[in-house]
Amino acid sequence: MACAFLPIIDFGAYLDPASSSEKRLAVAHEIDKACRYPGMFYLTNHGVPQELWDKVRTCAHQFFQLPLEEKNKHVVASYTRGYWHVGPEEHDNRGEGIAFHPPVNCYSNGLARKADPNSPSARLPTSPDALGDQNSWPSDEFRAVTEEYLDHVLRVKDRVLEAIATSLDISNESLKRMQNTSMSATINGYPASAKGEAEQRGINLREHADSGCITFLNQDLGAASLQAQDREGVWRNVQPIPNAFVVNVGCVLNKWTGGQYIDVIHRVIHRLEKPRVSVVAFTNPPFDGIVEPLPEFAELCKGQAKYAPTTFGSFLLKQIGDYDGPLES
Repeated sequence: MACAFLPIIDFGAYLDPASSSEKRLAVAHEIDKACRYPGMFYLTNHGVPQELWDKVRTCAHQFFQLPLEEKNKHVVASYTRGYWHVGPEEHDNRGEGIAFHPPVNCYSNGLARKADPNSPSARLPTSPDALGDQNSWPSDEFRAVTEEYLDHVLRVKDRVLEAIATSLDISNESLKRMQNTSMSATINGYPASAKGEAEQRGINLREHADSGCITFLNQDLGAASLQAQDREGVWRNVQPIPNAFVVNVGCVLNKWTGGQYIDVIHRVIHRLEKPRVSVVAFTNPPFDGIVEPLPEFAELCKGQAKYAPTTFGSFLLKQIGDYDGPLES
């Protein structure tokens, strides 16, 4: 059963070239309504092939089943890349994950803090950047499957943002700005709970809003582990449904729309007696891109400090520092 808190939006009519403009507009308005509240929705008939949808999680399960010694080979000095693991001695963020983010040292503000800006090597895609060391892929197959999957999500993202732009009635220039985004991914693994300990377990991933534009979640089926906060502050379970993205608004989209779209707060509490994998695809603006309300919505939040212009890089690094502490390397 799906979460009654979240709408289920069939994207097929929007993607179908034979659909009428009225049908596509109706889907666009559904997405717009969901982004305004609750800031999260299910998306079905999105066009990602079923085999690839399942395979990216299968690869993740296989990786997380490896010995910790093997997985630790992919630890890098970064909060947005590489493998991480938090043991049961921690009260929050129990679990493990591996993350991938494209290089940002191609941007004016993306060099590593200790890098020589005059050195050509500082801008190589293999060199450390403002987010730390670069990606570490477990295998060629893992990389191929993940990158193919993200390519499909990228196309879905472009069409979803196109639908949003239609509902918001923004200019082509503003649409281009919204679509000038890249993909990053975090693949999370949550351990099974032993019999009798489920109720004693704490939070696996503590509450937060995503920093980027819009997020696409592909998760294992089973009991709800993801929870979203409603406007009364109540935590609502988000039950997985087959072959459906859970899509949520991030902080950047909230800022672009002058606060009209809700960057929903969410968390994970996993208490099943089997492990859970989730594949989270984030869409982010350029690292040196200015994050501020689009011209169409500037008057909605004029003078509010929350919506003051900042680069995405500065905003992301501040969020990382607030959540995990400053990156030392």
